[in-house]
Formats: sequence, C-alpha cells, structure tokens
Amino acid sequence: MADPLPTRWEIELEFVQALANIQYLNFLAQNKYLSDPQFLSYLKYLEYWRHPDYAKFLVYPNCLHILTLLQNEEFRTQILRADVAGAIMNDMVNRWQEPSSVFSALTPVDDLSGKTEKGDEEAEAPSNGTVLPTVSVNSPV
Repeated sequence: MADPLPTRWEIELEFVQALANIQYLNFLAQNKYLSDPQFLSYLKYLEYWRHPDYAKFLVYPNCLHILTLLQNEEFRTQILRADVAGAIMNDMVNRWQEPSSVFSALTPVDDLSGKTEKGDEEAEAPSNGTVLPTVSVNSPV
C-alpha cells in the first residue's frame, strides 16, 4: 500500500521551515525565485504561520524571522552573495550554540545596516571590511 500524499498543511510547514536554511535561501536567490512576484506573494501568504495555532508546530522558529527578512528587497538581493549567506549562517550557528539563547527567537532588523528595532546594535565588519547584515536574538519575533 502506497503512503498517502502529504497534505497542503504538511507541505507548507516543511517549506516555511526550510526558510531557516540559509543555503536554501541562497539557492532561491540564485534561481531568481526571490525576484518573482508570484513567489513573493506566496511568502506573504505564509505569514499565517506566525499565529500561535500554527507556530506551535514549528521546530525551527528562526524561519519566521527569515520570513520577515524576505519582505526586504535589500535582503533578497544580498542573500545572493556567498559572503553574506555565510556570515548569516555562521551567526545563526554561533547563537544556537550559546546556552543562554537556545530558546530565544531572532528579532527583525530595521534594515540591513545591522541595527535592531531599538537601534542599539551595529553590525560587526568582517575582516575584509564589508559590512554584512546581522541577526539578533534579543527577544521573540
């Protein structure tokens, strides 16, 4: 007997969580999905995952922060760059390894300068002098 096909809910749950994978975001950017108006509309549709009735099923809540960042055209452009994708991925991994932030969610940034909504944090410049976007783990999304 064949396994039943996944439901739409299961497919959307898997997809929205895949957004927490920075390499996947880079792939989407390379293949022009992040500049496709229909795809961007789909990302807006996925905002329903923020509702507690749905969010409780997310294993990777960072995906909601990425969903917010994907609404920003500059982020969608910059994630195409390997150095930006690598810096964001390294930052996420480092924060996951901090015991005090294991259950913390990322907060959205106002822009890709690295300032949080409170405007109190600056992005650290990598060794090559390029300023990259940062993510912050101060409070829930």
